[in-house]
Amino acid sequence: MHRKKTTSDYACQYKEANSPIHRLGAGWKLLIGTLISIITISSREPWQFAAVLALNLLYYFLASLTLYDLWRDIKYFFIQVIIVVWLYSLRFEMPAALWPALRSSLTVILMFIPAIVFLRTTRVSEMMQSLRKIIPYRLSFLIFTSMRFLPLFARELREISMAQRLRGAKLSARDLTNPGNWSDLFHCLMIPLMVRAFKTAEEAALSAEARAFGLKKERTYFDTALYIKENNQ
Repeated sequence: MHRKKTTSDYACQYKEANSPIHRLGAGWKLLIGTLISIITISSREPWQFAAVLALNLLYYFLASLTLYDLWRDIKYFFIQVIIVVWLYSLRFEMPAALWPALRSSLTVILMFIPAIVFLRTTRVSEMMQSLRKIIPYRLSFLIFTSMRFLPLFARELREISMAQRLRGAKLSARDLTNPGNWSDLFHCLMIPLMVRAFKTAEEAALSAEARAFGLKKERTYFDTALYIKENNQ
């Protein structure tokens, strides 16, 4: 039975699709992401960054993701671009400081895109199964559960920002170009997000403990894809 492709509700959320990247194993995607990150770090010239950008976009769109998905995934990075350019302008004269600042910012973004593809195309069970022979499942659970919280925190970030802006906090992209408004970014956005992160971590730990996680040396995995396939036959 053909299953309709679903769209994600917020940034970095898993998006179900029948793409070549979805069909790759989690280990292969980690390897591809590592290689792209190494190439990104090695890049210095504008043409090299252009080539890495093209490679990232090809990898991203092969996963049946759209430009709208890409915008939602990386739009918050433009805040760090503004901050980095401003900091470089304080240390060096413009326009000489512009390219080093953009290079640093682009390196962060281009290294993060393969991680976004990994999150958007890989279920947690697939992540853990692929690495259970390499690292203990407790450690893999910690790593990949943390990664799976990224979409949740992206949504929380958006909701907190909207609520604080209604209260008068200066958190719009235009407001944040003024360093005088960065105190609102820290007090009205970062601190509430950190509080929410600690609360979420505590709830996840209690949930795992209630399910006797870690009681045995091995654990079982629910294969969602196999379950769907068997029920559609």
